[in-house]
Amino acid sequence: MAISNLSYVRLQVTDPTTWAQFAETVLGFGDANIDDGRGGKYLRMDQAPFRYIVEAGDADRFVAAGYELTDAAAFNDLVETLQSAGVAIEMGTPEEAARRAVDGYATCSDPSGNCVELCYGRAAGDSFTPNAGVSAFKTGSMGLGHLVLPAPENEATIAFYTELCGFGLSDDLTLPPPAPDLPDQRITFLHADNPRHHTLGLYNFPHPIGLVHVMAEVSSLDEVGACMDRVKQAGLHIFASLGRHANDEMVSFYFFAPGGFGFEVGFDGRQIADWSSFTATQSTIGDLWGHEYDFPVMGD
Repeated sequence: MAISNLSYVRLQVTDPTTWAQFAETVLGFGDANIDDGRGGKYLRMDQAPFRYIVEAGDADRFVAAGYELTDAAAFNDLVETLQSAGVAIEMGTPEEAARRAVDGYATCSDPSGNCVELCYGRAAGDSFTPNAGVSAFKTGSMGLGHLVLPAPENEATIAFYTELCGFGLSDDLTLPPPAPDLPDQRITFLHADNPRHHTLGLYNFPHPIGLVHVMAEVSSLDEVGACMDRVKQAGLHIFASLGRHANDEMVSFYFFAPGGFGFEVGFDGRQIADWSSFTATQSTIGDLWGHEYDFPVMGD
C-alpha cells in the first residue's frame, strides 16, 4: 500500500485569524507561528510542524487533502502509476514543498474534482501540548484523523483511490436516500497503511464547500464531552448528538465550524493491527446508538 496517512488539510476561509482562534479555543489546536506572507494560519495538533493550513480567500471552502507516503521511492512509484493511468499530475515546486514542510509533493484531482496532494519527507516538529485541556490528539503514524469528501462520480472516484492510490476498503455503507426522489446514500470508507479504521470516506453526493466532514480524535470520552461544552458555549451548531458508529466504533459528535465545515470530534475509534486478516464490511446502519441528526434548513 502506498499512502501512509492523512498528513495535512488545506482550507480556505474569509478570516483566517478568527478561524484559528476558534481552532485553538474550541478544538484545542495550536498556532504553528508560521508566516507565509499570504495571511494564512498554520495549526498544530501534535509534533508535526502543522496539520491544517488555513488560507485567506473570498469564500469558505475545502482546498486539498495532503496524503503522506513513506519515502521518495514510494512517492515516485505512485506518481508514475497515476501518470500511466492518464491522470494529470503537477509536480510541486521546492518553494511550495517548503510551505508544506515536505521534501516533495505533487497534486492532481480525483474523478469527482477533489484536489489530492501527495507528499513525502515530512519535516519533524518540536514538542507540542494541545490547548483547551486536551491531553493529546490521536495522530502520529495514523495521521491527523480522517475526512469524508463528496464523490458524485462515485464508482470512478472509488476506483481512483483503491486501484491507483492503494487505499483498502474498510466498509461500504448504504443508507436511505436524503429525499424521496434521490438515490440511496453511499459512504465508502477506505483505509491507508496505518491502523485507523478509515482515513478517507467518499460520499456519493456533491457538497457546497467540498468537504462533508473532518475528524479529530482525542484521548478520552471526557475530552469529547468537554469539547461539546466548548462548542455550545461558542454558539456553534451541533448537527449530530453524541453517539457510537457501527463500523469504526467511534464515540463522537459533529458540529459546524465557522465557515460551515463539518467537524467530528471523537474517541475510541477502532484500530486494525493486521489489515491482511481484515474482511471489509457492508453496512446498512451508521450508528449503534445516538448521533441524532439536526441539519439546519437552508435559509435559516
